[in-house]
This record gives sequence, C-alpha cells and structure tokens, in this order.
Amino acid sequence: MDEYYSAIQRLPAPVRDALAQLPPAFAAQVHEIRLRSERPIVFSTPHGPILAPNLLPKCAGALQLSARGLQECFYSLCEKSVHSYESQLSQGFFTIPGGHRVGVAGVCRTTENGRNSFQTITSLNLRVARMLFVPLPPLLQSSLADSFHGMILAGSPGSGKTTLLRSIIKAASDQGKKIAVVDERQELWPCDPWGNVPHIPLNCDVLSNCPKAGGIEMAVRCLGPQIVACDELGSHEEFRQVEHGIQSGVGFICSVHAASMDELEARLERSRSKLRAFFSLCAFLEGAQKPGCIREVVAL
Repeated sequence: MDEYYSAIQRLPAPVRDALAQLPPAFAAQVHEIRLRSERPIVFSTPHGPILAPNLLPKCAGALQLSARGLQECFYSLCEKSVHSYESQLSQGFFTIPGGHRVGVAGVCRTTENGRNSFQTITSLNLRVARMLFVPLPPLLQSSLADSFHGMILAGSPGSGKTTLLRSIIKAASDQGKKIAVVDERQELWPCDPWGNVPHIPLNCDVLSNCPKAGGIEMAVRCLGPQIVACDELGSHEEFRQVEHGIQSGVGFICSVHAASMDELEARLERSRSKLRAFFSLCAFLEGAQKPGCIREVVAL
C-alpha cells in the first residue's frame, strides 16, 4: 500500500476517511497534501495542484476545512501533544511517524526562551515520505571509491535531493563504507519510538531527530565514520562542523537547496574555489518534474 495512506492516518476521522477514498493509482502521484483554513484540501502532484473535492465529490464536505477544522487537524497530527514537537515547530515543521513532514504556517510569536511558536495555524503542508531509491550514474558510483573526498547534491525544493542522497548512502554502504547519517528531520530513515529503522543499510548508523551541527560533531567524535551524510546543509554552524569533520579525515555527502552554482555559492556563503577544499563534485538535479534525476555533475 502506498505511503500516502500511512501519511493520513493521524488526521481526524472525517478528513482521514475522506482522503482514504482516493484510488491507489492516484494516491501514488500525491507528494503533498495541502490543508488550509477556509479552503479545500489540495493535492500536489507532478502535474500540478489538484483540488481534492474534484477527485472525491462524494466527500467534498469533509475536504473543505474551516478554521476550527484545520486546528483539529493540527492537534490530531501532533496527537494533542504540541509540546513534544516544540523544537521542530520553532523551525516551522514537525515530522510524524513514517518520516512524513508537516510544514506549518500561521500567526507566529516569540516565546520567552527566544524560540518561534505559532499562536494560530492557518496552513499545513503534509508531505508524503516514500522510501525510494534511484540508480546512480557511473560517475557518482566511481566517486565513492577509496579516494572519496566529498559530494554536494543540489536542487530546488521537490527535486528529489533526499531520494538521491538515500540512494548514494545505500551505494556507499554496499561498497563497505562506514556511514553516519544525521537525519534531523527524520526523512532519510524514519525511526519509530522503539528504535526500529526499516530498510537501513548494513554499514549505516543514524542519528535521528538530531540537529545537524551537533549531530555532525557527535558522529565524527563517537561513531568512527568514513562518511557523514546529512540533508539540507545551510547554516554557518553546520558548515563549520563539516570543516572540522573533513580536517579529521571524514568525507561528507550533503544536500543543499540550490538550483545553480551561483545559488550554491550564495547558500553556503563560499566560492566554488573554497568549496573545492571540502567537496570534489556537485550533482545538480533536474527539478520537481523529474525528482531524483541528475541534470549535470560538476567538478569543483
């Protein structure tokens, strides 16, 4: 059964039961479920946004959310334990079992400890996580050899960076490399409360729900990896820990939100020549229309 059906399980019964009527062939194409106050639910698909009531007219009433109905969806997704997700919510999202990430929009406020929180929720973006793998081109396969230096996977949102990163991690593990994965958003290999991580490669250790900067430091110090992998590298502190790790002889595979070399340099606040000291190549992805597919591989 497609992961779409597991992603909707925490929603209130009327909404969940209505969304569950979606035929499997179409459910497999849904990568986001957009829930907004006083508006109908919208599916994000490779063919663009599609109104849920248009596909499920018999359930149209349950698929048009009131402001109160959206709040109920939020509390239901949190299992009425908002404080358990306080750290993630301060960054504008939270992750539910299965690695499904919920993006949040609304009226923000700053708490006494300086964190952001939400006073009112106006939108939720439930992103369907799928444990997918893609074949790697020969250049990426060969780059994982003994002389591995480092690799960046760059692309726009929805381009399949996480899928490609997961595939490279598996390939490196299959080659016998020891890999530590810092999975801050629990999307690469979602871990349940009992520590079960399905489909994890043999030579891979996962730091789940761990902030990247601290997780990279922990992995390098304590897990003895040859490679550290992390998704969505961005902050100055995260890159500083990457620098320290490379100085310790560890290679890195990191994804970055960037569709071009100019965007990559701006995102990481480093020129191409400076990035060369830490990474040997960068793979740019095609985009949301061809998730996980590589447009070009650039030597740094």
